[in-house]
Amino acid sequence: MKGFGILAGAVFAWLLALGAGCGIPEEQHNRDIAALKQQMADAQKSCDAAKAQLTKEKDDLAGQKKSCDDSLAVALDQNHILETKVSSMGQNVQQLLGEKGELARERERLSSEIEELKRMRAAAEARNAEFRSLLEKLRKMIDAGTLQVKLRNGRMLVQMSSDVLFPPASIQLKKEAKAAITELAETLKTFPDRKFQVVGHSDSDPIRNERFPSNWELSTQRAVEVVKLMIQAGVPPEMINAAGSAEFDPLVPNDSPENKTMNRRVEIVFMPKIDELPGFDQVLSK
Repeated sequence: MKGFGILAGAVFAWLLALGAGCGIPEEQHNRDIAALKQQMADAQKSCDAAKAQLTKEKDDLAGQKKSCDDSLAVALDQNHILETKVSSMGQNVQQLLGEKGELARERERLSSEIEELKRMRAAAEARNAEFRSLLEKLRKMIDAGTLQVKLRNGRMLVQMSSDVLFPPASIQLKKEAKAAITELAETLKTFPDRKFQVVGHSDSDPIRNERFPSNWELSTQRAVEVVKLMIQAGVPPEMINAAGSAEFDPLVPNDSPENKTMNRRVEIVFMPKIDELPGFDQVLSK
């Protein structure tokens, strides 16, 4: 715009010189000069207005650029946040899938345990029913003091005193003992799905003779005699076997004659079935 002012001044000076040299009346010349000045003023005004408009538009564009830059920065920040969230969500999804699998396995394990507990409960109820049935069938002999029905070490058993069954240091069954064992055998035959073990027990007094070098032989042979009589009474041989524990499974300490009498005994043990053993099927499956 400064160049435009210089140019306008030069043109104006040239026109003055031209007018003076051409013989134009002064009045007409002055009017032409005034008109020319007005035109130049108008042009200057238009230029100034255009300059102001351009400056305004430049400022507006700069503001718009700044707004766009700010919006872009915000968008980039939001995009970064979204990318972080998406990445985190992907990790969370994998974690949730892992936890879901773990929960499914835990649920399966608990279901198996519940089924095992149901089976154990059913087996326990069956044993209890069997125990009650045995008590009822042997009630007469129990009341007479011939034998006792007990639960010992988790096993159901019938206990008979050796002093009732045998003379001292002998394996010959007494007459009344034979009748009691025969009657007991009739009851055992009513449990065809059960196996029995007859176990002889002694006190701690040692026995040393040619036939019985120790209480092992004496206790075992007494059990064998009971088994043989039960088989004669009709108990199937595959249902029953004999064993001896000597003095090594006492009911009470062998520290008095009374306690020794209690420890001298024969037990008919109801052997547990495999399906009655808790968790045994799981052990076999591994």
